[in-house]
Amino acid sequence: MKKFLILFFIIIISIFVGYENPKLVEIPKKYIKFYLKELGLVKSFVSDNKNISKDKLINNFELFFGNSFGLKILKIRDFDEITASVIFEINENNQNIYNVFTQSGLKIRPNDLLEINLPITFFNEQRMSGGVKSVFYFDNEYYALISEKQNSCYFSSIISLKDRRKIVKSDCLPDTKKIDFSGLGGAFVKKENKILITIGVPTHSSEIINNLAQLNSIFGKSILIDKNQLKQNIENTKTHNVYSRGHRNPQGLVINKNKIFSLEHGPQGGDELNEIIEGGNYGWPNASLGTRYKDGKSYPNSHTELSFKEPLYTFLPAIAPSSLNICPSNLQEYYINYDCLLGLSLRGMSIIIFLIKNDRVISVEKIFLNKRLRHFGLDQESKLFTDSDGNFFISADNEGLFKVKFEGFR
Repeated sequence: MKKFLILFFIIIISIFVGYENPKLVEIPKKYIKFYLKELGLVKSFVSDNKNISKDKLINNFELFFGNSFGLKILKIRDFDEITASVIFEINENNQNIYNVFTQSGLKIRPNDLLEINLPITFFNEQRMSGGVKSVFYFDNEYYALISEKQNSCYFSSIISLKDRRKIVKSDCLPDTKKIDFSGLGGAFVKKENKILITIGVPTHSSEIINNLAQLNSIFGKSILIDKNQLKQNIENTKTHNVYSRGHRNPQGLVINKNKIFSLEHGPQGGDELNEIIEGGNYGWPNASLGTRYKDGKSYPNSHTELSFKEPLYTFLPAIAPSSLNICPSNLQEYYINYDCLLGLSLRGMSIIIFLIKNDRVISVEKIFLNKRLRHFGLDQESKLFTDSDGNFFISADNEGLFKVKFEGFR
């Protein structure tokens, strides 16, 4: 009865407010939609005109070439969305089914389009690049890193998609006119019975927000959450531990031979490949090989002299890296004498192959695909998913989901 009274009250307000300012009616509309779903009166508000196709194979594939091999790419799903994660699971028929989670709050499956179970405070304004930034799977449950707004407070949290329970919640962000949630990161790996997830600083130009990477906040950190902490909530316990700090916008994370590697956005230039060490400080915003957005001035560029961890490799100019994983098995076998990592990039529109030996980057090869590449398809253990034919999967902004295979080694 209480929920019905609240809904009725919101409807009445929305009618009167709409006469004076039609834009303000969007606020009560959000609450109406939320409570209609809560009351079970509707199941979803997914728009019918969403440009998301049904599952299909597009017969024409594309061929690209690296220095010593080819790369075959075939689109398997169209969607005009930006992904938050792509996770494969095994259904009741023992088939591998993809779950594409989008930043706007959708879950796309081969024959389904659903809305993610998000709180009413979910903030998804494009002006500030809000939305779902990452979704991970742990112990039979999905969790998400999201942006939120409550009254005049902008913040970020990690929630359970099962019951919207908050596991981690930030303080209100300062300097609200310069918030940009595209810098929130969200890369993750499973580490034994824990999840390690990166949370960047959500800004391009605010020194106040950037400085949170060195202060007592969740921003600019990689944090470790164990299995028991994921079952708790912020009201009764501390639910995370800081693993490393001094990060700007870490978009890729992978474990290879017990070492953790990260791909991270710099400012103008200065994108980094880092090895993440527990307790390490990676310098942002006090050290970078990039330059400032406002005036183009340089940062102090010697991490070591300032007692920070040096990057393994720095991209100049920037490529906007977006994801990191181990190489698929056939490429690892070809480069048997090296540690082989595979990255994606947005601005660079490329697949990137890193060869590492004795803690030194030997080679960086970029294969230009002319697509803003966002995420690798992962299995439920957060590892690179490959199908029975050796294909792996990548998403591209506003284009869809592709299956990819290295071939024609020479």
